[in-house]
Amino acid sequence: MVIFYIVRHGQTLLNFLNRAQGWIDSPLTDDGKQAALNLGEKLRTINFHAVYTSDMSRAIQTAKWILSASGQSTMSIWQDTRLREWCLGNMEAEDNTTFVNNIAKWLGGISSFGELNRRLPDVATAIHDHDTTGMTESFSNIANRLKSIFIEISQSNYAKENTYNVLVVTHAFTIKTLFYLFAPEQLSMIEKVKNATISQLKFDGSNFSLMVDTDL
Repeated sequence: MVIFYIVRHGQTLLNFLNRAQGWIDSPLTDDGKQAALNLGEKLRTINFHAVYTSDMSRAIQTAKWILSASGQSTMSIWQDTRLREWCLGNMEAEDNTTFVNNIAKWLGGISSFGELNRRLPDVATAIHDHDTTGMTESFSNIANRLKSIFIEISQSNYAKENTYNVLVVTHAFTIKTLFYLFAPEQLSMIEKVKNATISQLKFDGSNFSLMVDTDL
């Protein structure tokens, strides 16, 4: 069994300012650092065999604080661009209310976060179609990069241990995409992926299963 402990990074300055954050980066706040430390204490009983993050500093710093508090600070952290957040193009660092209102307008109206979650491919397409930076991705590109890294890690490590534990620190839209890919029936349970929360993705040798906001 391969078990991924998938964590959204701790609160950042842009999170605190209620601004959209994709490929743009900002440092963890003191609350963000403390939440990562608290999560690390909670994970002390988990012996991690590998640690992966996106190449964003907010994810890397969160992983370091988690490992420090869990007594595993000597572990190497593998940075992989496939774990990046969605690029938001022209709407990077936009006020979140304006961001959501723009998405709703482009999609002809959205009545709830649940509907937004169910229409993730449409949301990605809308962002991509209205971007002028040339940096945003199609939903299929996002999905393919995420599937490739989790399949790669799972298939290469499944036989190494009875249970192979992997810490993954990544981002909110990235995590929602994983639910869309591996557990779409649970998307209705998610309104917002909160900072420093955990979801578990398990691979049993044949299939993936995903649990939202796990209370360890």
